[in-house]
Amino acid sequence: MPFLRQVIILLLLVFVHGCQPPEPLPPLIKVGQRQLTLQQFERELQLSYPDISVLPEQEQLLLKKQLVNRLIERELILGEAERSDVRIAPAELDAAMIEFRGNYSAAEYQEILREAGQSEESWQAVLRLRLLTMKVSAAILDPLVQVDVKDAEKYYLANREEFRRSEELRARQMLFDSKEAAEVILKKLKAGGNFAELAREYSLSPDRENGGSLGYFSQGQLPPEFDKVLFRLAAGQLSDPVESPYGVHLFLVERRRRAGLRPFAAVQNEIIAMLRQQREEEVFQLWLGKLHENTRISVHWDLLAKKDLH
Repeated sequence: MPFLRQVIILLLLVFVHGCQPPEPLPPLIKVGQRQLTLQQFERELQLSYPDISVLPEQEQLLLKKQLVNRLIERELILGEAERSDVRIAPAELDAAMIEFRGNYSAAEYQEILREAGQSEESWQAVLRLRLLTMKVSAAILDPLVQVDVKDAEKYYLANREEFRRSEELRARQMLFDSKEAAEVILKKLKAGGNFAELAREYSLSPDRENGGSLGYFSQGQLPPEFDKVLFRLAAGQLSDPVESPYGVHLFLVERRRRAGLRPFAAVQNEIIAMLRQQREEEVFQLWLGKLHENTRISVHWDLLAKKDLH
């Protein structure tokens, strides 16, 4: 729940001013035809830095200036969305609402919204704006960012040491509340029971939905009491019950992968995704910089230095 609450608070930065009626105050920030008043900025500031008033004056001023710059970037992007007639379909918004709600119950979700001081409608507005930003970015970047297999191979050959791995295991686990419960299932496994199927039925761990799969991991990625057992097992071998602060576990090592250089075929897609992300960031910043240069922007910086801004 803390994670979703934090996401809601952060995303509210991009829509607070859009949910308020026009105010008879002169604009603090003007970006082309778009503007934010001092009062709108104050609300944005309180959402981003709720404890700013306890900071020294110079630190407060620095945070205010950082927020102004972020808001300018936001307004540049939204202005481009308007010019490009980028819109969000109702089905897209519904899908985003489902994704952000995640596994929280309706009651938990509503409680998070209440704690953030938001309604369902205002949160939908936040998500709509986020989707608009993503669409604008995609429209800009997709034609300009091209990464192919040759680019990935060139990077791989120049940075081979990045792709050396230590020994890895692929394993599954089950979690029980007692050693006796684990022993009952261990007998079923030794009699030929399928680990994944039994995990889905009996395990108390959240990964039971995936048959208890832990994926691949190297030493140090799991708790020490797990490593001590797992890295002594051969491929296909079951563990005895293992006690931990979480309960009692059974493990099955499915495969051991020796240390060595990962082959290019295994990391090709990973490299392409990484290079694309890097290039997208570079192209986006260049585009944003040009948009900044070609847009009339004004800020009443003197208002930010006032002690009574809050």
